[in-house]
Amino acid sequence: MKRIFFVVILMLGLAACSSGAGPSSAGPSSAGPSSAGPSSAGPSSGAYSTVSGLITRRDMGEPYPNAYVRFGWLVNASYEKEAHVITDGSGRYAIQLPAGQYQVTAGDSCDLNAGFAIVGKAPDDVMITVPGTSEVNFVEYPITPGADLPGAC
Repeated sequence: MKRIFFVVILMLGLAACSSGAGPSSAGPSSAGPSSAGPSSAGPSSGAYSTVSGLITRRDMGEPYPNAYVRFGWLVNASYEKEAHVITDGSGRYAIQLPAGQYQVTAGDSCDLNAGFAIVGKAPDDVMITVPGTSEVNFVEYPITPGADLPGAC
């Protein structure tokens, strides 16, 4: 019985990988429970659209390589999924996403003194709709106690 159960799970996993539904840097992956995220039911399984962007350093205007860009959506009231991508050497990224509403954030696990804000949006405005939003650019800013956040009044 255990062998049959394992084979079924293995076959389901292979089917998900061959259909592109498995985790990767360009596709959805599980993120575990979360209370944050969009209020919609999440992306549809229809056509995909490309979202791309650039991350630059605010103080120097140079590209920010190896930053993590995360696109999260709610599956239900207590479970969120995500897709993510890493910026290349020129600070650029591109990802294919199904239609839906996403919470978009950026980060750098190697530089904990860096914050990221979406260019042209308030610091707490992190929602996008796909299709509709094809470009999301970020600016990195150093985190210092008492400093003003980009976009804050």
